[in-house]
Amino acid sequence: MRKYEYLIFATGAVTLALEVLASRIMTPYFGVSLYIWTGILSITLTFLALGYHLGGVISRRAQPATLEGLFLASPVLSAISIAIAAAIYPVLFPALSQFNLIAGSFIGATLILALPLIALSAMNPLLIGMQRTEAGDAGAGRVFFISTVGSVAGVLLTAFLFIPNMTNFRAVLTLGLVLCVLVAVYSLAAPASLKVQKRNLILGSLVVGLVCAGLLVAKDSYLKTVASGGDQDLIFNVRAEYTSVFGNVKVVDVRSRRGLGEPQRLFVQDGIIQNRTSLTHQSLSLYTYMLEALAKAFVPNSKRALILGLGAGAVVKRMRDAGTDVTVVDINTDILTAALDHFGFDGTGVQVEIQDARTFVRACKNNYDVVIVDLFLGDNVPDYLLTRQFFTDVRRCANPNGAMVMNAFFDDTDAEPNQRLLATIRAAFPSVFVFGDVAENIFLAATQRVRPRHFPNAVINSMPNPVQSRVRALLRTGKQMSAREIAKVEPVSDEHNIFSVLFAPSNMRERKVMAGRLPPWVLVN
Repeated sequence: MRKYEYLIFATGAVTLALEVLASRIMTPYFGVSLYIWTGILSITLTFLALGYHLGGVISRRAQPATLEGLFLASPVLSAISIAIAAAIYPVLFPALSQFNLIAGSFIGATLILALPLIALSAMNPLLIGMQRTEAGDAGAGRVFFISTVGSVAGVLLTAFLFIPNMTNFRAVLTLGLVLCVLVAVYSLAAPASLKVQKRNLILGSLVVGLVCAGLLVAKDSYLKTVASGGDQDLIFNVRAEYTSVFGNVKVVDVRSRRGLGEPQRLFVQDGIIQNRTSLTHQSLSLYTYMLEALAKAFVPNSKRALILGLGAGAVVKRMRDAGTDVTVVDINTDILTAALDHFGFDGTGVQVEIQDARTFVRACKNNYDVVIVDLFLGDNVPDYLLTRQFFTDVRRCANPNGAMVMNAFFDDTDAEPNQRLLATIRAAFPSVFVFGDVAENIFLAATQRVRPRHFPNAVINSMPNPVQSRVRALLRTGKQMSAREIAKVEPVSDEHNIFSVLFAPSNMRERKVMAGRLPPWVLVN
């Protein structure tokens, strides 16, 4: 039975590839909180265990002559369930996200993973059962070794081949198609004693493979045919899509069905709208102007600026056009490509660094007049970029008369995560200022000794007319945090970072809103 070890290796790879892809498929609907990852891991382990148990029961009770046919049928059953899940989840997940994100994520993970994992994990005890005439462990150790090594290969292939080169929807269907091809090949070489099973296996793998291939090729048409949802007053057109290990980025043009307002271009990352511009590349997102205004309010004559997070490039462009020497850092090269190709960012006069922001700020010292932190990835700023150590490194990047300006979201129902963030920043900077409305965007500024001296009127006057009054109003909300207000609040450190838990409720509320506003062909990645 050594010939089937190659198949066990391949199905082990598919098992872990499905788990990794499932997490990315679910992100636009349910986010990336600790609770959701807990659901995915627990669902994975539960159904792997059920599959091992079921395979053991079958291998004990089935006739030896039927085990080989059951073994070869398992990948086809897995492929069928993969095709069904891919067809259903774009319709089901938006409804689940509006019901309850945590419960919905458990149900969603079950839909994607349950049947494929049961069928694939059952193959290990079935193969052992086919070898039970052998001495010792009947090859059990070797079977599970090969399957586990295959799982390692599946993770590596998914990370370095599937995710950077195809959408997650198409990647899971590709896995189903691969399973069907493997079964067809093995069935053709099966012994004559499996004549009837051989014919059924070849026919079944052909039919299921064609279904997977059809959904893979006709993804966009299928989604627009069967799926509804999103804001029905708007027409969404996906202009470009970029896949990477750092998330899925889409450039989406949207316009009113009734001709109201001007068309917009959206920068969407993992189902969250990160920026809006006009089709002529003028930013329509207030936060881009507010970050610029705060930078100029605290350091009016700034010559050098460090911007952590590129996005659509709106803040970088305005700072550069105002005569500031700008360095921008982003970890995702696809974001740079999207900004260059679709948002009017040309990069002239800008030093672009493609690397992790944490790594970059750890190495720079006293180089910049202002540091702008705009590091949203999906729901919020990654928690490792919110610690006392990170902000201490940011302080070292700025000169003593410089400032840090940050775009943030606060929880409008619970003060604890907000105060923990403020205390964490104040552990690195003596002065921390808060601007904005807790129910909307919050803007933070931090300095070693500098206070804002005046409104940057010349900068505000250069902004589009509808924005100017809103920026002035937000600047008037500024408040310096006193030591007394957060004296008993513990800063968050690398050693004990709980921001992923603290901000999970507010992140999930935001995710629920976005999942209800965007149509399936925008959310499906």
